[in-house]
Amino acid sequence: MSAVDVVELLAQLVAIESVNPAYPGPASGEAAIAGFVADFCRAAGAEVRTREILPGRPNVVATLRSGRPGPALVFEAHLDTVGILDMGEAALRPRIEGDRLYGRGACDVKGGLAAMLAAIAELAPRRDELPQDLVLAAVMDEEATFQGVRGFLDEGLPIAAAVVAEPTELRVVIAHKGCVRWRIRTVGRAAHSARPDEGLNAIDQMAEVVRALRRELQPRLAMRSHPLLGRPTLSVGTIAGGTGVNVVPAECVIEVDRRLIPGETGASALAEVDAVLADLRRAEPWITVEREEPWIVDGCLDTSPDAPIVRAALAACRQAGYPGEPTGVPYGTDASKFAARGIPSIVLGPGSIAHAHSAHEFIPLPELRHAVEIYAQIALSPLGS
Repeated sequence: MSAVDVVELLAQLVAIESVNPAYPGPASGEAAIAGFVADFCRAAGAEVRTREILPGRPNVVATLRSGRPGPALVFEAHLDTVGILDMGEAALRPRIEGDRLYGRGACDVKGGLAAMLAAIAELAPRRDELPQDLVLAAVMDEEATFQGVRGFLDEGLPIAAAVVAEPTELRVVIAHKGCVRWRIRTVGRAAHSARPDEGLNAIDQMAEVVRALRRELQPRLAMRSHPLLGRPTLSVGTIAGGTGVNVVPAECVIEVDRRLIPGETGASALAEVDAVLADLRRAEPWITVEREEPWIVDGCLDTSPDAPIVRAALAACRQAGYPGEPTGVPYGTDASKFAARGIPSIVLGPGSIAHAHSAHEFIPLPELRHAVEIYAQIALSPLGS
């Protein structure tokens, strides 16, 4: 394969609708873009296989063989995007203005995917220079329930380290927060609002619950910190209750987002909440409150700055003129799933998270081009200790 124009490659990827079916509106899933990626990698000379994780929603795994034994370096990028309703027709019509390319997925994360693909095409004729096999895992469902990366990891491929593409402005991310999300429900008794004393107001109960969580947990969370991530957080994101203004509400539900820092787990965070709710029930017997099981529990990333993959990535970024110090981010990525399996992992890619999921999503083209050389340089770096 001749040298790849990574900008044109990204434009082709953006033009393929790959919205995760968890989002409203047009949402075809990953099949079409997976086919494109598989064809590209085959043409580049990689070994390619696809595997459906859900019906019609495959992962693509492409391998450049180094001819050397040992575990592989994995480049990972997700195939799906969030919805496109807020962008209208512009979502799938990539356009270049100045040094930016606009379109859904341009920075999250088709830019990183395009740069990884271009790096593979560049390295394929030089595969005998690779110190270990290079594997591209292009996975489905990152924007919802992470089934793609988990399906890939369940295959048990020996992995030396992983580079996960997300928009980090080409800064090497070695730490990020984890996340737990769940619902809390209060149960009351309906009555006519003209006679509220005959009912039991579930919204009043929930007000006490929220107050107790804030009063008891916020001071504890403020005492914990991570050098790259700062403090853990708890946020009530939604509330729903009642059927009409003239009816005492019989039920109220909130959804809670708890961001973890290394050293915390989903179980430990929920145990703290349960203790607060138990104390509240004892102090206020009129409150009936239930915590539901979480629908998301996602761990943290906390890779050692001395890990070979970190050193290799920092050196490659410095060489390209980008910051040579590791950093942390408050959001989650697929890297935590690699870390949970004991695989040293970093997050690194072109673009800014500030522009991901936005109605004006774009990627700076200089970063996109530099990402290709950075990824290639990392792949050529030995990952022995």
